[in-house]
Amino acid sequence: MSKHVVIVGGGLSGLAAGVDLVSRGIRVTILEQKPALGGRAFSFKDSVTGDTIDNGQHVLIAGYERTMRFLEKIGTREMLRVQRAPSLLFHHPQRGFQEFRLPLLPTPFNLLVGILRCHLFSFLDRLRLLRAGLSLRSVDEVKEKSLATMTILEWLKSAGQSDEVIRSLWEPLAVSMMNERIHKASAHVFVQALRKAFLGGSRNAALAIPTVGLSELYVDGARRFITLRGGELRLNADAIEVMADDEHATGVRLRDGTSVAGDAVILTIPPNKLLPLLPSRLIEQFSYLDSFEFTPIVSVHMWFTEEFMQHEFVGLIGRRVQWLFNKRKINDETGKGAHVSAVISGANEFVGMTKEELVNIAVEDIRSLYDGLQEEPRHAVVVREKSATYSSSPGIEAQRPSSRTGITNLFLAGDWVATGYPATIEGAIVSAERAAQLAVSSISSGIAQ
Repeated sequence: MSKHVVIVGGGLSGLAAGVDLVSRGIRVTILEQKPALGGRAFSFKDSVTGDTIDNGQHVLIAGYERTMRFLEKIGTREMLRVQRAPSLLFHHPQRGFQEFRLPLLPTPFNLLVGILRCHLFSFLDRLRLLRAGLSLRSVDEVKEKSLATMTILEWLKSAGQSDEVIRSLWEPLAVSMMNERIHKASAHVFVQALRKAFLGGSRNAALAIPTVGLSELYVDGARRFITLRGGELRLNADAIEVMADDEHATGVRLRDGTSVAGDAVILTIPPNKLLPLLPSRLIEQFSYLDSFEFTPIVSVHMWFTEEFMQHEFVGLIGRRVQWLFNKRKINDETGKGAHVSAVISGANEFVGMTKEELVNIAVEDIRSLYDGLQEEPRHAVVVREKSATYSSSPGIEAQRPSSRTGITNLFLAGDWVATGYPATIEGAIVSAERAAQLAVSSISSGIAQ
């Protein structure tokens, strides 16, 4: 009889762990509390227009190796369009549209040439930016320790970055990657992410843009992969307790009174929902998770009668909206007029606003780029992801737990687990595959009977 792993949570981490395990011939049961899979990576059809709406525009970078392998495995890799060379388009209030492009040259020459050619900044600011970019290459133990206690803003100031460079490049990048404001977010994890993107190869920083909804990209293929290999996906399955004896976890109990036995258990749920499920002897160990804070993302989807946006996406400098996505171009939609998605990350001050207020903010910011837009949107949908990611402050970063729990066959996964990445798709998959490997090792060693 094959060994069996119970996975609590059907978001991206749970699905990635399931895919990894069934690939190894391990039987899995995924328990999802909600009536649909995907967690925060989902999409749905708008009832008015029929267009696909994502709960967020999860643009990837080509350097996310685990994510690319995961999509290849589940058969959806071709649903990403990867830039030939890394390129970001911004709109500056005074300088207008400006592109930051890295040529296909060996590192660090790509960074050197890309910065010097970018007219988003003055020449002096380009030299300052180059100094910060090249400093990413040096790994000094003392500096690494100091980074662990610094915010991104503190690090940028220590690296000699001017207010204009911070506002025009670093802040849009950081808020998008970390989903937190730079005066609060951890410098250490941000710097690690920058190294992965800009120093890992000339194409690592290229954007990989989904051409379909997030559910089609991540969920549907994973569901097929798991079920075709004998895995079970149970929706509306509300786990309330990890069952354990003196030595190891034995399964999961559900709210309806039933239970699911397993040779190992992986919990892929948010940290604020973890404590009630844990065996009593782990409660004190993980009690600090109650202090984790979360940061929202707000997406404003709007439809206009006339097309006004020529680009696939653009970063907005000095506005409330950070990124604007042209869904007609990205998803090859056939509808008439414009369909755009305005994204506000680190949206604590916006998430409580009314739909009308958020639409007005988005339209006002869009008109600062495209002054020919005179009409109001004919339709709008606001998506508030109130607990989109954990708040990546230095204090919380230091507390992110490993995948191990102290019970030999009970493991954690999720973008909030210690992975070395911010709360990204890549971090979620890295943690899932790590937990899956630990589960296999515990089964193979005979610890889990």
